[in-house]
Amino acid sequence: MTALKMNSETTSTTAVSPVPSSPAPERFQATSPKSPRRDDEFYCQDIVFLVEDVLFKVPRRPFEHESEVFSGMFALPPVNSPYGVEGSSDDNPIQLEGVTEDEFKALLWVMFRSGYGSSRTLTQPQWVSVLRLSTMWFFKDIRTRAIAELSKLVATPAARIVLARTYNISGWTEPALCALAQQDAPLSAQDLEALGWDAAAKLVQIRESVVFTGSCVCGCNYCTVAHGHIATATPGAGAAGVGVHGHGLGLAGQQSAGPRAGQVTVASLRKKTDFSQQIRALFGTALY
Repeated sequence: MTALKMNSETTSTTAVSPVPSSPAPERFQATSPKSPRRDDEFYCQDIVFLVEDVLFKVPRRPFEHESEVFSGMFALPPVNSPYGVEGSSDDNPIQLEGVTEDEFKALLWVMFRSGYGSSRTLTQPQWVSVLRLSTMWFFKDIRTRAIAELSKLVATPAARIVLARTYNISGWTEPALCALAQQDAPLSAQDLEALGWDAAAKLVQIRESVVFTGSCVCGCNYCTVAHGHIATATPGAGAAGVGVHGHGLGLAGQQSAGPRAGQVTVASLRKKTDFSQQIRALFGTALY
C-alpha cells in the first residue's frame, strides 16, 4: 500500500488565488479602423440610365452639378427597392422617357467631349437634339454651346425662326424675318408653312408695303437708287443749265452722277429697305 506523505508542518490545504493579469501595453490594444471618407471632388459615382432599350453607365457628377433637373432628382431621398437605389445597377436603371438613343448619345458626346467626343463633328440634326435635351433638362452651358453651333449651321431664315420659337432662342427671330422681308424671291410654300399663317400674313403685309410708282423727282432710275425709297426722295438743287442732281454735266463743284443705274424694281427697293420697325410693331413680343 502506497503511503501518501504529508508535510508535518501543514495540517490543512489552502486554496491559491489566481494572479491577476496585468493590462496589455497601450500600443498593443486593439482599435477599430477609421472608416475612409469619399473626396467631395474626385470620387466619381456612376449612374445607369435606360433609354429605349439601351443601358448607359456614365459618371453621375455632370448630371448632378450641371443640370437643375437631375440635381433636384438626386436630392430626393432614395426609394426602397429590392434592387437597390435607382440608377445604381443594370437591374434598376433610371428610365428616360421621350428620349431616343441617338439623342442621348449626342448629348453625351458633348458632355464628355474630352473622353468620347473630341474627334466627332456633330451634324445639324445632332446639335438640334443636344439643344432639345439641354433645354428640357436645364443644362445651361451645353444649351449655350448648342445655340452657338447651330447659328453657324442653320442657313435658311425660316428654319432659324422655327428653332427660335421652339427652344426660345433670343435674338434669332427679328433678323430672320428681316431677311425674309428683303429677299428677292417670293415666299415659298415651305416658308409659309414654317411661319404659320398668322406670321406669314404679317410678313406679306410688310413685303407689300414697298411700292415703286415708276417715277421719281427727275423721272430717272438713278435718283431712286441714289436716294432710297421714293417716299424719302427729295428734289436736288440744280443750277441754271444743270439737270436736277447734276446728271452727267459734271460742272465744277458738283459731283457727276456717272453712268445710269440699272432698272429699279420693287425687289431692288425691298432689298434696301430696313423693315425692323415694322416687324417690331406687327410682331411685338412674339419676337422674344
